[in-house]
Amino acid sequence: MHARYFISHFSSHAGFPLLGIVTKGERGEDCLLKDGKKKSIEIGHLPKMFSPVCIFFNSGRWIEELEVLRKLFPKAVFIYRTGGNEIIKAPLVKEFIPSHLSRQSYWRDALNRAIDLLITNSSYTEKRLQEMGITSPFARCIGGVNSAVLKPMEAVEERPFTFFCAARFVPYKNHALLLLAIKELVSRGLHFRVRLAGDGPLLVQIKQQVALTNLSSVVKFLGPLNNEEVCREVSRADVYLQLSKDHKTEVPGGSYVHSEGMGRSILEAITSGTFVVAGRGGALSEIVQNNRGVLLEANAVEEIADSLESLIKDPPIRGSFTDEYDWDKVFARYEELLDGCC
Repeated sequence: MHARYFISHFSSHAGFPLLGIVTKGERGEDCLLKDGKKKSIEIGHLPKMFSPVCIFFNSGRWIEELEVLRKLFPKAVFIYRTGGNEIIKAPLVKEFIPSHLSRQSYWRDALNRAIDLLITNSSYTEKRLQEMGITSPFARCIGGVNSAVLKPMEAVEERPFTFFCAARFVPYKNHALLLLAIKELVSRGLHFRVRLAGDGPLLVQIKQQVALTNLSSVVKFLGPLNNEEVCREVSRADVYLQLSKDHKTEVPGGSYVHSEGMGRSILEAITSGTFVVAGRGGALSEIVQNNRGVLLEANAVEEIADSLESLIKDPPIRGSFTDEYDWDKVFARYEELLDGCC
């Protein structure tokens, strides 16, 4: 999502034009995207093609090649945007390091040596990275939503009270708990509907849970919607519901905690004025405040159901629309940072 809007914004930028995009191909080979064309390249040949003032990293997939890139472009400013989880997870492809802590040390040292600025999405993320030993300077930038598609939509027909969630079906998004709370609400005789967008490794399991608990008439799976479709669902919903949790995740040689560093769908709900009910974890307390929604402990089914029941019986007043997190504001912040360090 970030890459899509970043490319659109900077491709023809007057001050900081995007010269090219280096990515990985289907077989893991290095590829250059330029002028709508994609071709395989040798990383070592890049200095013959470009003399960039800044190299912007949108993911950690280059971690094992940072040292090489730093030598190829010694004068360029290296900026890396991160949500934090991939650094904490610290995966490697070429190097074999059995210990997770040692892999984290590899990431820490590579970033500290090569990166001039880390763009983060929350103070929570910054604290995690500092605790890991990251010493590269931080710049915080919260946001990244298409606010033009998130303006509240007038209902064209009467419909039941609607909860909506757009999230990958992965453990830390906690759909299983969400469905337990929904089952409790149904047992109390309440009338509403739940719309779930997304895909992921736990989708089949969650669909089975819906079938086994007789929730098929209440819960609808929408599949993997594009961002514009998600935004329209967000704008129509009475409540955006996402019970994310800080999830201990096992990896070879150790474990790490995967958590919400920002929560784009939650920012989209806040932009639209849709009331948010979210799990209390990660960085969500930094954005779900000032009557935008409530945070709940993502483990107590009865308490969650009580909160949701009160909203069904007394629907929340829609908040005012805001463009605080719009992509244009995100990239205006980037431009300030580029002006300051390039």
